[in-house]
Amino acid sequence: MKYKYSKGFTLIEILVVMVLLGLLSGVAVFILGSGKLQRELDIESHRLHTLLRMASEEAILSNTEIGFVIDDDHYEFLEYDDEKQTWASSSVSVLKSRDLPEWLAPEFQREGRTKILGKDSSDTEESKNPDIALYSSGEVTPFSITLRVQDNKEGGFIISSDGLEEIKLIIPGKEEE
Repeated sequence: MKYKYSKGFTLIEILVVMVLLGLLSGVAVFILGSGKLQRELDIESHRLHTLLRMASEEAILSNTEIGFVIDDDHYEFLEYDDEKQTWASSSVSVLKSRDLPEWLAPEFQREGRTKILGKDSSDTEESKNPDIALYSSGEVTPFSITLRVQDNKEGGFIISSDGLEEIKLIIPGKEEE
């Protein structure tokens, strides 16, 4: 008895492979898709950290005092006007006012006191006062900003400074250096 060997795959073999590939791709999409907010939180934390460090360097290089104001839905950089003795929105294009995503829950502490974010601020354009001052001497008001997804008490990114050292970013799950 002679067997005839065919070249190629049977329809059943092809269907089994397609089902397996479909299942694997579905699992991969589910796993990768569930971390979207965490990835966006990582990006937003790194952006704010970079902007704060850049503002600190700008204060030193331009010999001006730069302020930082944060609220629950936005943050803004200010410059101190020596002649008028007031704070005004920064003229540096990179240090413009930025909105925070709705799902982001920032927490701000300065010198051990927590600022309650989201209250209607009485600061007008003429009388803005910064939460953090970045001095031309390189010093910074001691602060801590925690960024996390709303309703999630774990996994927060912490941006902080003790006032003398550089501004640090502490990533959740990694030890402080």
